[in-house]
Amino acid sequence: MKAWLTLAGCILAGLAAGGIWTLLQPDRFRADARLQVRPASGRILAGVEALAESSLVESNVAQTLHLASAPHISARSGKGGILTVSVKAGSRERARQIDAEAVVLLTQKVPQRFATSADISTTLLDPAHAAEQTSPTPGRNLLVTGLIGLVAGLAAAGSLARGRPPGAIAADPRAEKRLRTRIDEVTKRERALAQRAGQLAAREKDLEHREEQLAAASARPSASDDAAARREQELKGRVSELGRRLAEREAELAAAAAEPEPEPDPKPTPAAPAQRPPRAVARWTLQELEGVVRERSYTEEAQREEWGTYLFFLREHADADGTLPSSFDQLINDIFGPLPSRDGV
Repeated sequence: MKAWLTLAGCILAGLAAGGIWTLLQPDRFRADARLQVRPASGRILAGVEALAESSLVESNVAQTLHLASAPHISARSGKGGILTVSVKAGSRERARQIDAEAVVLLTQKVPQRFATSADISTTLLDPAHAAEQTSPTPGRNLLVTGLIGLVAGLAAAGSLARGRPPGAIAADPRAEKRLRTRIDEVTKRERALAQRAGQLAAREKDLEHREEQLAAASARPSASDDAAARREQELKGRVSELGRRLAEREAELAAAAAEPEPEPDPKPTPAAPAQRPPRAVARWTLQELEGVVRERSYTEEAQREEWGTYLFFLREHADADGTLPSSFDQLINDIFGPLPSRDGV
């Protein structure tokens, strides 16, 4: 019987403490307002949320409304870019005024703070309004203190029922040892996990640094690319020069063919002894010129590329068997010379 009375007394004492706690709590009301932020990306929402909770907005609100101290403004983001701005104050109307002023300042500061980012807009969906009374909270207070009284009453009733004061039971050394061992194991595991997390963070940071270096290296033009571009320009110039020289040579040949030489006056000549006809000089072929280029493999790569370009353009003027006109002999000597002397068959 004494144990039950003790339990009931502890519960009543806890409820009484909860009532006193409720009476001592001041009146507090919360006002909410909802904005829609576009674009609704996580990075932008986090930035707008941080701006709403910053001391800059709080101090501006306190200065505008002539408050004795800066209010506490909280913001939380939801789905679809919805941002809820909340303020607590001593009355419903005061909370609504502070929340409305905070929303106005936030919509003004967002374009200024995020001017360099993409077009960010804030739209007021739900104006500031009193949402609920946050203090006092009699239900929560009575529940907490009542549970505390119940626990204390059960402990006191149990000790009275056993006839021993609380704490008279001797602790088991083996149980304490097992508990201490378990605590040590958990501590070691926590340290290992913390060390592993640090290693992973360092590795991730190193990978990000390497990615930045690779991106910077790929963005810069390499020396080999510049050299290749200059070499390409030189080859284009040489090709143009070759085409010009070939055109001039063809024009000279065409002019020479168009102007026939005047026939000389016939003169009596004594009969000359029969002589063997002179040997005709053999014309150059593409195969022979390619062989000359191969034999000169010791020359610089630029010179060999130039000879290859000339051979490519000479193919347009060669016969089916690769023989070049004799009118190109002087041009061939200028380009591929000095050439070995050769006679025709």
